Amino acid sequence: MSRFTTYAIKEITSSFLFLSVLLTGIIWLGQGLRHIDLLTSNNVSIETYISYVVLLLPKITLLTFPICVFLAILFNLNRLRNDSELIILGTSGKSEKNILIKPIILFSSMIFLVVLFFSLFLTPSSLKELRYKIIEIRSSGIHISLLKEKKFISPTNDFTIFLQERKDNEIFGLLIHDQSNADKPQTYIAEKGKFISIDDVSFLKLFNGSIQIYDSSVNRVSEIAFDTYNLDLSPYSKKESTHIYPDELSTNDIRNNLANMSPKNFSKYEKEQFAELHKRFVNPIYIMFYALLPLLMINFSKRPDDSWRYPIIAVSTIAFTIQIFQITFSNLLIDNSQLVTFYYIFPIVLIFIIVVYMFKDFLHLLRNQNV
Repeated sequence: MSRFTTYAIKEITSSFLFLSVLLTGIIWLGQGLRHIDLLTSNNVSIETYISYVVLLLPKITLLTFPICVFLAILFNLNRLRNDSELIILGTSGKSEKNILIKPIILFSSMIFLVVLFFSLFLTPSSLKELRYKIIEIRSSGIHISLLKEKKFISPTNDFTIFLQERKDNEIFGLLIHDQSNADKPQTYIAEKGKFISIDDVSFLKLFNGSIQIYDSSVNRVSEIAFDTYNLDLSPYSKKESTHIYPDELSTNDIRNNLANMSPKNFSKYEKEQFAELHKRFVNPIYIMFYALLPLLMINFSKRPDDSWRYPIIAVSTIAFTIQIFQITFSNLLIDNSQLVTFYYIFPIVLIFIIVVYMFKDFLHLLRNQNV
């Protein structure tokens, strides 16, 4: 490996790492703030919250890595040109494209393997673990942290709590309306209450109050007074969906689910799995496309002193357009499984077009020599 190749890989890698940390960090922070309600409303510890948001990272990196590869190479090519290093390479008798393509291919190949590993194994595993955490957190029941003084709070659609005052684990001036039984809704009134949890069973101990029960069948309200009453909170836990989405299934699970089945017989869920499986294999291929695309700027510039403003705009527009098409194509594959062959061919054709366009002058010269 030449000294320049090592130098170029080092520069591109450092730019890529910086951009990845920056862009991934911004998106990750935004996602973390979106789920901050876990801390404020679901009585989740800071350790659980951190482990929850960390599981979001693999999916975010799959989105940011292709962009960062493109921007890192684009930035370094522009810097090499502004520092006149490309001109020096040209005057030394070396082709700019020939000497740049080796470090770019080596770098993009490493990122391709990383993205492929993330796509096939790490991201599905993290999303599946994330699903289990959501189910655990959302279904963990009613906590005192949910309650606000002098406000009606509805942890579930059929359960409403109002309280006058709260001190630590004790609450005062309670009004609770329970509509879990539509024919016999109940209203609890108590001077005081206390949250108690024993063996993972949570209940609210009420003091000095009454229960008003409305029987709709006879249109009558009955009232029961009590000194103490234990209100079991487990029936009012929010039921989180246990449905596992295709992107949360492991690659082997999807392959086993679809084994020996014809796409024409797929259910909607199986169609989604089919599209997800092939997306995991195809999307990493685009890394090579985004890595080679900035090299087109050299072809767009006819002279060393030409501005790269328009070439940068051109390749950025191409990258953005292909990114949109890539996402759209993934969605189309769900209902059009016959497009799967074209789904694989398309990124390979894009890479082939870039390579041919970069070396068209060399191919033209070679053809003239053969004539």
